[in-house]
Amino acid sequence: MSLSVRLVLIFSLYGLILTAGFQYLYVLSVKRESFLLSENMARSEQEAVKVLIQKDVASGHWSQVQKYLGDMIRQTGIASISILDNQEKYLLRRSDEMGWLNRVPHPGLPMSKCSDGFYDLESSFKLPKRHWGKLLVSFHTDSVENSLRRIQAQAIGSGVMAFLAIILIAWLMGTWFGFRLERLVPRIESLANDPENFKPIKMDGKIKDEAWRLTEAFNSLGSFLKKEIRRRGELETEKAELAAMLVHDFKSPITVIRAGITFINEEVSEKLPLKDWLTLEKTFKLVHSSMERLHRMVEDVLQLAKMEEKSYAQDASFVDLAAMIISAQKDFDLVAKSRGQTIGVEPVLKTYPPVLGDPVLLRRVLDNLIYNAIEHTPQGGTIQLSIEKNHKGIRINVADSGPGIPKEARKDIFKKFFQKDIKRHIGNVGLGLALCEKVISRHRGIIDIEDAKPHGACFYFILPEAREE
Repeated sequence: MSLSVRLVLIFSLYGLILTAGFQYLYVLSVKRESFLLSENMARSEQEAVKVLIQKDVASGHWSQVQKYLGDMIRQTGIASISILDNQEKYLLRRSDEMGWLNRVPHPGLPMSKCSDGFYDLESSFKLPKRHWGKLLVSFHTDSVENSLRRIQAQAIGSGVMAFLAIILIAWLMGTWFGFRLERLVPRIESLANDPENFKPIKMDGKIKDEAWRLTEAFNSLGSFLKKEIRRRGELETEKAELAAMLVHDFKSPITVIRAGITFINEEVSEKLPLKDWLTLEKTFKLVHSSMERLHRMVEDVLQLAKMEEKSYAQDASFVDLAAMIISAQKDFDLVAKSRGQTIGVEPVLKTYPPVLGDPVLLRRVLDNLIYNAIEHTPQGGTIQLSIEKNHKGIRINVADSGPGIPKEARKDIFKKFFQKDIKRHIGNVGLGLALCEKVISRHRGIIDIEDAKPHGACFYFILPEAREE
């Protein structure tokens, strides 16, 4: 529901309450005043009747009194006039309708409480021979009630007109306020989606109300975000270029050092006696292993930077993952044997559908997972590669028999530079797994970790099957 519609509903609801309240109070006030005026008029008429017939009644001229009463009832519209003695016995009664004389009067009851259509007034009255009685005059209330019903109908009509007028005003106000505020909605959405192309809203009007201030604040915020995004973009570009240059420059000395270590290893192993060479062999292996790790780190940094610049694998083609794991097993077999480990592949029993992706990047992911498994598997351990198909796609498993990954570390292990337990993750600065996660996500796949059986860690990734178009 839009803001303008809600404002219209709110204004209309308040208008309905106010209109109904005012009309109710107006009708109540009119009824009170009408009944009060009618009661005063009835008292005046009763006093007039009393004055006109008092002398004849006191003299005992009942025939004359009866004639007067008949004339008064016909001329004034009084319902009935009765004269009672002090014993509550009727001495004289006159009415145009005989049935009205049989009703039970209720003198002293306010006109607003009279439910039978008659209002009765009673006063003391002087009778012949110095006796005292009562004069009872009954008035019709139909005319008053009819007038009140007309007033009430008019009040309802005027209330409906007032309510419709309020709805119109509410609609105009809601539309005006809503239009001024709803102009900001698409701009706010565009600011969140594309702050670099922000365009300020034109300020209209000279009245600096809340909507004007909100627009001004939005323009200031948008301009600031636009400048800040551009500034940070420039800084990120400079930082990425600097990192790329540094890493690229690292490759040359690392290559030279690798070649130098290999040359020294060959020269020393040929010239030194076997006993002395066995003493230095561990040092050469440690230096060589550290150099290989450093080289892989530099390659991971370069590859990760390239992945962050691309939205998806650009060199996509059909990839046979079953053939890839068999090739990887052969490539890492000598490395595993040199560490006293065994790397194997579960028998591929059938042909698996290909996946669509960059074969170089996917092989990089598999190599990183196998390399990590070798690094974290003790001497005599095993690394097992396998492939399977499930409802999500083609799944590749790299399981080792090492100490495994702590459960509290698994949710963060694919983040950059993650080190949860340095004793269990020596050499792992988080770049390799971060690269794996980014490559698999760019291929619209899933990468995760679970426990291996009977112990160890099992890294796996799942890629969707290639769809033929």
